[in-house]
Parts: sequence; C-alpha cells; structure tokens
Amino acid sequence: RRKRFEDLPVEVLDFIDGYVFLSEETPSFIAKNLISRLKQYAENLKTPFFGALVDYAEEGNQLWTCPGHNGGVFYSRSPIGRVFVEHLGEAVFRDDLDNSVLDLGDLLTHEGPALKAQKEAARIFGAEKTYFVLNGTSTSNKVALGSLVTDGDLVLFDRNNHKAAHHGALLLGGGIPVYVPTVRNAWGLIGPMRWDLLDEGTLRDHIRKHPLVKDENAWKKERPFRVAVVEQCTYDGTIHSAEMILKRIGHLCDYILFDEAWAGFMKFHPIYAGRFAMGLANLGPEAPGIIATQSTHKQLASFSQASQIHIRDRHIKGQKRRVEHRRFNESFMQ
Repeated sequence: RRKRFEDLPVEVLDFIDGYVFLSEETPSFIAKNLISRLKQYAENLKTPFFGALVDYAEEGNQLWTCPGHNGGVFYSRSPIGRVFVEHLGEAVFRDDLDNSVLDLGDLLTHEGPALKAQKEAARIFGAEKTYFVLNGTSTSNKVALGSLVTDGDLVLFDRNNHKAAHHGALLLGGGIPVYVPTVRNAWGLIGPMRWDLLDEGTLRDHIRKHPLVKDENAWKKERPFRVAVVEQCTYDGTIHSAEMILKRIGHLCDYILFDEAWAGFMKFHPIYAGRFAMGLANLGPEAPGIIATQSTHKQLASFSQASQIHIRDRHIKGQKRRVEHRRFNESFMQ
C-alpha cells in the first residue's frame, strides 16, 4: 500500500525541515522550493575559505594586480602555454589570487574568510589558535622558534630534529642547545630520545658544565629552558608519548614545540591518545606553552608545502614567558 505521512518513523522527522504537498501546491512553487533547498544545501557544504574563493571566482572579477598571468590568459600566447592551461584547467589560474583581494581576507593580518578558516582548523585540531603556512613545516618551525628564542636562550634539543629547527632556534635565534641523543638500533632505524638523559638532574648538570653558558647560575633556574624542541614523529614512524614528555620536562621549559610534520593525523584516531600535542589535557599555569607544527601536505590532504602551526598557551596568560599573538605574528610575517 502507499505510505502515509503517519507511517514515517518519529526519528526520521527530526531530519526533515520541509514538506511537499502535491495536492495543495503548484508545480512551479514546488520547483522554487526544491531549488531553494538545493541552494541551502550547497551553501552548507562551503568551508570558510574555499567557499569564499568559489563565490569570488563565480562573480567573474577581473584582477589587475598580480599574478601576471592574468587568470591564465597570458599562456594562450604560445602553444605550450595553451597545453598548460588545458592540462590544469582555467579554474586553477582564476583562483590564483594575491592578498589584495579583500573578499578573501588576508593570511598575514588574519581577517575575513582566511581567519575563519584558521579558526575552524583550530577547532578541528584542538588548538586555541592556528596559523596557516605556505612554505612547509620547515618554515613553520622557523616561525615558531623565531618568536620564542633570542641570543643566549637555552634550548633543549632533540637530536632527531629537522634542520629547520637548527636554523630557527640556533642559527637565526641564537639559542644555546642542550642536545638529547637519540636511539638507533642495529638496522639503523631512528628511535626516540634517550629517556635516561631527560632526567632533571642530568639536564641541569649538562647546563652547569656547558662551555657556551656564561651564566653560572643558569642550571639553578626554575625553568632553565626557553623551549624544548621534540621531533614527535621520526621518518621511521617512532612516536613519543607527549604526556610522558610533558611530565618529564614540562616544568623545566617555558614552551615545548612538538614537530608533528609527519603526524598531523593523530587527532583523528584513538590509538594515538596522549601522543599528540593538541591532545594534552589539564594544562595549568605551571605547565609550558604547547606548540605543534604539522605538514598538512604530508599525511593529510593539502597541496604541496601546506603547513600549519597550532598553539595552546592560554593557561599561561599574563605570565612574562608567554608569546602574545602580536609578537608571534611578527615572526610569522618575516
């Protein structure tokens, strides 16, 4: 028999926000209603930045600043240029915009759809603030460390760290490293930092004997390290317990930077609970600020060289050691 309205399960009604009454409405009215619903559905699919980008592109705006290929038109002047445009599609070139397009906001000043996208990413990944970076996690690490480290600061330095951490913290920042050797097995696989060398007494003794440390009392300070830089996931897939790292050295550091370039996916599977920076719970005023850098182009789905920086440091708000957004953003814009 034909189904009646009364036959619909109650739980289905929760998902219904409109009805079509064939006997009471004209075909043209029903069509308008359905088209309106379809448009609402399409609008709900849009993400903050991509949605704004699509809207802008569909308006057919002309861009007379840069890039100079002018929406791909420049390439039409040569045979290989035409092949290039046909291969990638015109939309790629029409969507290649500079930051003068105010409709899309600005990644440097963090406003408009660009800011909304960063806020959405922060919500998804468990951060308080997220910054998008277009030059890979090498640059993300240099941005974060450039905001933290200055001449003479002590840096607790995982020997597995990427060279970008050397550049950001030591060469550009002028920090003094206290290296933590790492494990290698007989097959040459890259292991974690040596746990015995993360002992507080051992670390303070290294500071006391360090030939580059001029302050004779540096080893006695409550928090001797400006930042600890941890390679959270090695090239061979070794992952530290972020919770154990925090318990072991958190009280000795102003900040801990977890380089999660190869492990941006950990938020999304329970097997990694306690092993990623933004999942650390119960951060109080005595805890360090937490930063994670992730290559969204590696184990996630971004285009090449896309990266992001996640920060959680509201728990140290008002403390001198905290890096405020304005200062962090100066490093971000370099």
